[in-house]
Amino acid sequence: MRVISVVIPSFNEGENVHFAYTSVTKVFTESLPSYSYEIIFVDDGSSDDTFKHIQAICEKDKGVKAIKFLNNVGAHTAIRAGLEHSTGEMAVFLACDMQDPPDVIPSLIAAMQEPYDIVLAIRKKRKDSLKDKIFSRLFFSLMKSLISAKLPSEGSSMYLMNERVIKSLRKLQEKNLTLEGMFVLMNYKHTEVTYERKAREIGESKWTFSKKIAIMIDFFVAYSYSPIRYVTFVGITISLIGFLWTIYVIFRTILVGDMSPGWPALVSILIIGFGVTNISLGIIAEYLWRTLDEARNRPKYIIDKVVNMEERTD
Repeated sequence: MRVISVVIPSFNEGENVHFAYTSVTKVFTESLPSYSYEIIFVDDGSSDDTFKHIQAICEKDKGVKAIKFLNNVGAHTAIRAGLEHSTGEMAVFLACDMQDPPDVIPSLIAAMQEPYDIVLAIRKKRKDSLKDKIFSRLFFSLMKSLISAKLPSEGSSMYLMNERVIKSLRKLQEKNLTLEGMFVLMNYKHTEVTYERKAREIGESKWTFSKKIAIMIDFFVAYSYSPIRYVTFVGITISLIGFLWTIYVIFRTILVGDMSPGWPALVSILIIGFGVTNISLGIIAEYLWRTLDEARNRPKYIIDKVVNMEERTD
């Protein structure tokens, strides 16, 4: 019987992990009887009793495995850990809140045919707040224009990948990256299925606005040099404007003589100049920080405990 690994990152989800477990196993029982599952819960440093509930599920079902981090490192890194420890012929990941419904898994498996290595679940409808919809649309529009036209315009947070892709993932040691960019830019052949993203039924989302901003910065810095190029362009443009303005002031003073010196113009120029300089330094600092982070070669994550599995050392 073929095994499908299902990775579920969890952060302060509490009893919600039982709902996730029931939802996933129901799909395998009713729609995928010829497949066996391996569910890997990754506790991303929860401060509540999430891991206690996960352990209870692991004791009841040996097909469920668990990884617990010492601290919170983010959902993308948690998913990577689960995929790196998976043993199935194919693997899929989905959020613990089940907004990306496990009902899509059979469609993903059906679409996984030669020559495809990855199947993306593309959101065509989403029952999210207007703010989340606007942010998502803006984010993925920027990603498509600045990084790769291959990225889905509506976003995808649920993929199915074969063993070939998983093996490649284990070889990547970068810490500051995003899964969407990594899978698309690895240039494996991929196809898509569509689904409707559901509203969260239990609890509140842990995907805060600050985390969204952080992942957006990681996306830009990890896969694109466009920010540096645009800053250079802006700097050159403002310098040219300043040069032309200086020529205008000189000739106006010589020919007309009605240009009187004033603090407002000087302050405006200084503010613009300092603003551009600080933006430039900030963007360069983001790249330098990630370079330093990679050079220190610290582990992507530190595992505290594992259940029903052995920790990978390679």
